[in-house]
Amino acid sequence: MSCGKASALQSVEKKAAGIVRRDHWLTGLVWLLLSLIGLLFSSSSLQTVLVIAAGAAVAALLWTLQKRLTPALRRMQLQKMFQQYRYELASGLAIDHQAAIRVFQEGDKPRTYEMLREIGSLVHNDQLKLEQIMLLQTFQLRKDMDLMIEPLLMDSFNTDLVSYIGEIAKIRRDLIKENTFRYVLLHEMRILSMPSGEAILAAVAGAAVRKDRYMTMYPYLLTRYARFLPKDRFLRLFKYAKSARSGPLYDEVMRIYEEKYKWEPDFQNT
Repeated sequence: MSCGKASALQSVEKKAAGIVRRDHWLTGLVWLLLSLIGLLFSSSSLQTVLVIAAGAAVAALLWTLQKRLTPALRRMQLQKMFQQYRYELASGLAIDHQAAIRVFQEGDKPRTYEMLREIGSLVHNDQLKLEQIMLLQTFQLRKDMDLMIEPLLMDSFNTDLVSYIGEIAKIRRDLIKENTFRYVLLHEMRILSMPSGEAILAAVAGAAVRKDRYMTMYPYLLTRYARFLPKDRFLRLFKYAKSARSGPLYDEVMRIYEEKYKWEPDFQNT
C-alpha cells in the first residue's frame, strides 16, 4: 500500500466498502433465487401471488436493513482487514507519513494536514497528534475550517495542545466536549503556570456555559473562572445559577453580579 493517488487508509476503506457491497448483492441474489424456486413450485394462482407478495416484502425489508446497517458493517469489515493486513498497513502508513513530510517541505501545509489527519484516524499516538497540532498552529484558524480537538487529545500534558484548545474554545466552542474538559481539569495547575494559562481556562469555562449539562457537570471549573467570562457568557451562567439558587457556583456568580453587572439592563430582565 503506497500513498500515490490513494493513501493506505483510502485503499483499505475502498476495499472494505467493496466487500460489504458484494455481500449485499450476494444476499439479494440468494433471495431472488429462492423466490424463483418458490414460483416454480407454486401449484396455484393463489400460491404464486403469495410468493410474489412475500418476495417483494422481504426484498424491501432486506434493502432497508442493508441501508441502515451498511456503516456498521463497513466498520466491522475494516476491523477484520486491519487484523488481516496489519503489517502491510503499517508499512503503507509509514510511507504515507514520509510522503506527508515531503509535501510539507514543498510548502503545501493544508495538504500535509489532511494527510496527517488521515493517518491519525488509524494511528493513535501522541507524536502524530503533536505533528498535527503544530501544523495547525501555523494556520490562521477560522470557524469555517474543518477543525477537531478530541481526536488530538494526548495522554500527557502538552503546552502546544493546551494552546490549541484555547484557540478552539474561542472560535469553535461546540468542539469542546467532555474529554476535553476532563483533560483541562486534570492538568489545570500546569496550565495555570503557562503565560496565557488563565485565559485558556477561562475560554474553556466559557465553552462549558454552552450547555446546561456541562454547567451541571463542571461547576467548580465555572466557579474558579466565572469572573473572567465575557458578558454574554456570564449572562448565560447567571441565568443558570439563578435557577439553582444554592451552592458555591451560585454564591460566586451572585458575588460577581453584585460587583460588575447589578445595574446592567440585560441582567435586570432575567
